[in-house]
Amino acid sequence: MNTSNFRHSVTREGVLISFARDMIARTSISQDGFAESLNTTIFQLVPERAADRGYPDLVALTVTTDVPAYGRAFKAWSKRVERWLDGEVDLPSWIEEAWVQALDSERRERCALELAARYGLVAAREAGADGCPVSAFGQLVSRIGDAVTKCGQVLADGKIDAQDLPELPAAIETLRFVESRALEIRRGMEKELSAHSEPQLRAVV
Repeated sequence: MNTSNFRHSVTREGVLISFARDMIARTSISQDGFAESLNTTIFQLVPERAADRGYPDLVALTVTTDVPAYGRAFKAWSKRVERWLDGEVDLPSWIEEAWVQALDSERRERCALELAARYGLVAAREAGADGCPVSAFGQLVSRIGDAVTKCGQVLADGKIDAQDLPELPAAIETLRFVESRALEIRRGMEKELSAHSEPQLRAVV
């Protein structure tokens, strides 16, 4: 799915829905599977607000012996998610983070990049989020190769113009990945440097 075409022409809600629908259509994750993952993530991130809205805590219900009650709750929740995916009901803005986290890893990162780009920001994971900076560096090297290829196609004639429109979305997406991984590694280095640096004392004149 080419997400760059959404920018400035589709709402944030539209971006979220598009990624989820693409995942359901192209992977083994079903709509019910996404609904279950979303419910779990919502109750991990904002349990009080979810409870106030009357959303069922499916994980909590699994420890009960009332199987019919769980079935009814899951069916109602899955139907709610279906209405969100179909655009019949507005997606609450406060579940945006949970929605992104419920996506598979590939679409989670691409969705975060797209949403951040709408504010002119770079989406970078917390330094050391996966516990392996070497992994982040490997992804950076791989993405740089992709960026060189995609940008080379755009800049083959030495300029960027309307003739490059078909190639621009893919080139932009690879550059976003490079920016994200580079920022993640830089933050990790800065954090370590800061932890071992002597505090700078300013002279009082």
